[in-house]
Parts: sequence; structure tokens; C-alpha cells
Amino acid sequence: MADRPAWTDGWALLERLLTRAMEVSSGGAPVVVELANDPLFGLVMAGWEHERVASLEDMVDIVHRRLPDTPVVLMPPWERLGPEVTRPRGIVARHAYEVVLAKCRPVGEDPVLLAIVPANTMTDVGSSQLRALIAQDWQPTLVVFAHGTPPPKQHFVEIVAIMLRRRTSDPQPLRMFRLSTNEDAEIVEEDFARLLKMTGGRRMYGYVIRDPLPPGESLAFDRHDPAVLERRSALADLGRTAALGEIFDVQTPGVHMSHDHQLLHNDAGAGRIRVLTGRDVRRSGVVAPPDEQTKWADVPKERRLRPGDLLVRSIDRGSDPDGLVVAEVQVEDLPAVSAHTVIVLRPKSSLRPHEIMLVKQYLRLPLAKTLATDGVGLHVRPSALRGLPVPQPDETLSSALVDLNEAADRLNKWRTEAVSLVESALSEEPKAARARLLRSGRLLRMRAEAAALLDDHGHAVRTRYPHPVAYRWRWVEAEMSGEPSFQAYDAVLEAAEVLLAYSAIVAMVMARYAGIEIAAVRDIREKFAGGRAGPTFADWVAVLTEVAGKKFQRLPDDQPLVEVRHILESSEMRDACARLAGYRNDRAHLRRGDLAMQLQDAHSKLQTLLAGADILSDLRLVFLQDVRWDAFRKVATVRLQELMGDHSVVPSRLMEYPSNELEQGSLYIMDTDGGLHLLRPFFMGRSCPTCTQWSTFQPELTPRDGAVVLKSLEHGHTMKDETLREPLRQVGLLPPA
Repeated sequence: MADRPAWTDGWALLERLLTRAMEVSSGGAPVVVELANDPLFGLVMAGWEHERVASLEDMVDIVHRRLPDTPVVLMPPWERLGPEVTRPRGIVARHAYEVVLAKCRPVGEDPVLLAIVPANTMTDVGSSQLRALIAQDWQPTLVVFAHGTPPPKQHFVEIVAIMLRRRTSDPQPLRMFRLSTNEDAEIVEEDFARLLKMTGGRRMYGYVIRDPLPPGESLAFDRHDPAVLERRSALADLGRTAALGEIFDVQTPGVHMSHDHQLLHNDAGAGRIRVLTGRDVRRSGVVAPPDEQTKWADVPKERRLRPGDLLVRSIDRGSDPDGLVVAEVQVEDLPAVSAHTVIVLRPKSSLRPHEIMLVKQYLRLPLAKTLATDGVGLHVRPSALRGLPVPQPDETLSSALVDLNEAADRLNKWRTEAVSLVESALSEEPKAARARLLRSGRLLRMRAEAAALLDDHGHAVRTRYPHPVAYRWRWVEAEMSGEPSFQAYDAVLEAAEVLLAYSAIVAMVMARYAGIEIAAVRDIREKFAGGRAGPTFADWVAVLTEVAGKKFQRLPDDQPLVEVRHILESSEMRDACARLAGYRNDRAHLRRGDLAMQLQDAHSKLQTLLAGADILSDLRLVFLQDVRWDAFRKVATVRLQELMGDHSVVPSRLMEYPSNELEQGSLYIMDTDGGLHLLRPFFMGRSCPTCTQWSTFQPELTPRDGAVVLKSLEHGHTMKDETLREPLRQVGLLPPA
């Protein structure tokens, strides 16, 4: 072994894995069957016995003779056969190993055959007939892929060792393993040893398939990997999935570089157009400009590319960790025609721009490449692309994508304006150019400054969060601008409680629409029923913690307001709540520490909560000023105010809504689909009798008799309402009368 060349390191690891597999499966040392004059690797495998034969027929005979008594490791030659068509048992064989595999049959009571062949034998569509033939007699029980293991004289980049046993009516689990030569060998061997003992599940480098596969099915590692299948099923979170061929036409190549060589020219003569090959499709998403290697051809118009066509490289490196290489054809790239090394995807007329953008970005993900190629081989086939599942956005995601497209277009327009302004100004007389840059560039600078504010999370809270949350945050920023003080400390703790209170109220509304009771609401109901002061910091946390649990995680994603269940889903958010609750209790019980340190930490935890609750910026708080129902059109015309940001004085706007079950003068949550959800009696908007400011109120106290006491989230002032007792009973915040 000492004289092995360096490339055998991976093979040595594979030998040890196969030795372990043989020990577990058969308990005995196998015999290696190979050609005498040209052994596949020229190696002595783990000291096993070798049978070296002179021909393919002798190889098959030896396998059949030894199988009844001894496990066999079959190492058939890999060379390509001559031009004559060979049909062992009716299949077309182009390589020597295909002939041998087709002819080997199980002999004996429980034969074990381990064949070492190129990986594409078990993965490519072209080898499906061979796999189906093998499946008539054999059942695979172990498949080990090894990338880069063969010696330099072999052109195959990946080999596979497949263990076969006699097919019976009682199928055995199939263990799949992918050897990694980049990891510590001991870790790989330990992982493999554990996999051999498993009857289901997944390890770091392998997994177990329990159910039998159809005859001829590809055994590509990624095709059946539970991790890949889980990621594929998760595509439904973006909306429905569709086969790529349903929404794109996969075009035939305009020019084949070999078959149509008579059409090709080295220069752009009259009537000739550019030929785009795989190398012209850049990973950056653009088509490369022509160069000295560019070919030109004279082809009819119907074979030419169009603006908006997507070009996909059909040949790619299997080891490349990125996804498919895709570029979109622009007007400036034309006229052009595609070569056979490019797959052309032409969007169908029903596709909208944002849907095309989503598909284009999806194709660039490693998952898309894995699903399109099964993670093996160099070629991306048109048939594989046609069947590739791609996400199709639902209306909510479509709206977000449209907004992103518009934002990108707007930013590109601003950039173009800025570049044009600089270029035109520099062509003028210097004094006039200076005045032009200062005057015309002012609006562009203001746009850039306004956009930069959005990177400031504090600005986003002040302008895009619901009014009570944004209002409290404004006070926090004002108090934090000075020296550490108890006023600033109180502002931070109160802002945290208002954020949690508002989020919990939205969660209670969500639960009511879902028809699911929140157990934590019972404690709030008992307080109200007993005439005690209403929900505390701990009550709000309990509500949000419960809706982040398993019971609410089972709700469908299209359930109204369901996004709120994620607010306290992370341990970071729960830890921030616990820390702030501790500070609040210490403050209430006069336990004081280092004010500056506590204030800084509390402020940091508040920022964590605000960042984790950013879904509130999409769930708009609105106040319905006026509602008018048109009985003929079955549409309500609504005048409303969006109470998002730190000021309650905001402009109103009109919208139409397909329901007459709306309350004028009430607060609603508008979800991401535009649906309106009543907040009364959990949350109300009124003019405060104490400070006369328009404010939002929550139920705070329900005496055994009389009016319900409401408390403002903005400033803590209270007011009474004589009409709320019955609505509170109906939503479960008071027990039945």
C-alpha cells in the first residue's frame, strides 16, 4: 500500500467503507472479479482474494460460479464498446460494464454482489433500461457514491458502489451514502457504520429509503434525499407550484454547433446574426458582449431569440455549489440565435413580470439545479427543465413582488437621472455646470437621504409601526437623547409593554377568527370578572407565547392575521421579554441597580422586540371614519385613516370593500390581503377626555357593576364606557351573565 499514488486516498477510504459493508451484510471476505490484462484500478483491495479473467464472458461465468458460496465484488471494465450494437438480454449496451451487469444473475440462496461502476449507470435517464433489467432479479440494498475517486486515466468524475441481493417478496431498506473526501475520515467512517444499522431516517452523509422504488428509477443521491424532498415541499410556502413547462415554452436550439456547421461564420457578414453559446451566458445574469470567438449565422426569423427569453447553460460543472446559470435576453442583445449548448425558456403570455422574476431567481438557487439534474452529471436536459417544479406566488406574495419590481425600477431610474445629470453638466461651461449640478441634483439628493432613513430601524418604527407603538417609541428616542434618567427607563419599559399589549390584542383577534381559544385569556377573564385591574406585562407575554406554540402552528398560512404567531417564536425574543419583565418588576418593587447599565440593556432588548415584531408594519391599524353601502353594487365605500406612525393626525382616503359588516367609528386591522378585522372590544379609538388627544384604548378594569374602565396605550389616561360589558362577554373577556 505504501507505493500508492496520491489520488488513491479517496479510494482507500472507500475500500474501508466497503469492507465494513461486506462484514455486516455477509460476514465473510469477498472475492474480487476483474480483467487480468487491464484491471480497473490496478489495486489490491483490502487483501481480498482476486479472480482475474480474460474476457467479459469469463467475468460473468466466474461471478455465477462464486456467488453461491462467496460475496463477489465485481469490477467490470469501463471502456466504450465498438460501433456494433450490443444487446445483452434485449437492452442496448454502449459500455463493457453494461454488458456484464445485464448478464449477471443471482445464483445461490442469498447471493451478495457489489458492483463498482460509473455513477451515471445508476442515475442517468439513458441507463433506465439497464436498471429496470437488473431490478427483475436483484434488489439494491446499499449505494455509495464517491466523487473524484477514480484515477486520472478514467474520464468519469464519480463512481458508485452498489450492493445487490436477490429480489424477494419482502423488500429490504435501501441505504444511500455519499462519500466526502473533504471531511475527517474517522467522522465519515463512523457515520457510515451508524447508517448500516439504521432502518430509516438520515445521517450526516446518508439516509435510508424504506419503500421499494419503481424499476428503472434513478438512484441519484439527491433525488431521494429527505432533506432535498423537504426543501422541495417547502416551495408551497411561496404559493402553488407548477412544472416549468406549464408556464414556459422550452424552445428547440436555433443552431447546432456541429450539425449546422455549414451555417456558421467567423465574422458578422450581411444578414448574419450572432450565435449565443453557453459561455455567453454569464452567472451575473447578463449576456456577454461578442468577442473574437463569437460565431455568426444566417437563420430564419422564427429561429431567432426574442426579448425576455431566458437562457440556461445546458452544460455546467456538477461540483459547482451555485444554481443554474441563467440570463435574460435584452433588446440590445439582439438579433441573436441560440446554440445547442443553451436552453431557451420563452415565457407564456399569461406570465406577469414579477412571476418571471421569481422563476429567474429560483433557477439560480442550488435547489433548482439539484432538482433539475438530481445533483449528478454535467448536462441540464430540456426534459428535466420542463418537469422542474417552480413556485408560483399567491396574491400576497405577488403584491410584494410587484412592489419590489417597482422599487427596483424607480431606483434604476434615479441612478440613470444622476448619471445623465453628471454627464450633461460636465459638457457645459464650468460656471453653468456648477449651478446645474446644485439646482437639479437637489431633488436626487433628497430622494437618497429619504431612502437612507429606512436603514435606520428607529425611523422605520416611527413611520411604519402602528400608532400606539410608534408614539411610545418616539418618547423613548426623546428621553434616550439625554443623560440616563428614570424618565428614560420608564419610557423604555412602558414602550415594551405597549408593544406586547398591542401584539397580544392582534393575536386574540386572530384566535377569534380561527375559532381557537387561547388558554392564557382565562387569567385575564378571571381578573375582569373579579373586578381587578386588567392584563399585565406577564399576561401579554403568556398570550403571545401560547400562539407561538404547536396548536397555532397548525393553522393554514392563509388564516387572517396568522403572521402574529411568529412574534415570540424565537428564543431571542422570549429572552428579551424575560429580561424586560425582570427590570419592570424590580422598578415596581424599588429594587435599584446601576441605572445607566440597566437602561442601556433594557433599550437594547426593546430594540430586539421591535425588530422581531416587524410584521406589525404590514398589519395596518385603520380607523373607519365613514362607511356607505351600495346595495346594488354590493360594495361599501369606506373613508379611513391609516394610523401608522407616531402621529394621530393623518390624512384619510377612500377604498371599496365587498362587505356591509363594517362599523363606522371603529378600529380595524387591515391584513396583507386587504381584509379588515374588527378590533372592538379588544381595542378602541377615542378622544381622550383628560388630554383631548385622539388615542387608542384597551379594557383595563370591569367593576362588578357599571362602566368598563379603558386605558390609553399612548399615555395611560383612563375613561369609562357604559356599552362594552356585553361585547366583552361575547369575545370571552368576561364570563356569561
